Amino acid sequence: MKPQANRMYLTTGEVASRLRVKPRTVRWLIRTQQLTAQRIGEEFLIEKSDLVAFIDAHTILVHPQWERGGSNER
Repeated sequence: MKPQANRMYLTTGEVASRLRVKPRTVRWLIRTQQLTAQRIGEEFLIEKSDLVAFIDAHTILVHPQWERGGSNER
């Protein structure tokens, strides 16, 4: 798929900063097809909407009991 000029693309460094991980982790997510990206030369470009979809798919809802620090797990 060819990148389109009217879309917002982020570099692996920018995505890493937003996810608070290292750029190599972002490249691993791309390599394992968990995150969609376009390769332009030596750089991967991630469409902003793909990053949002990735975050949405990996968001865990916290149970209210866990927020208070109370857990039945030992």
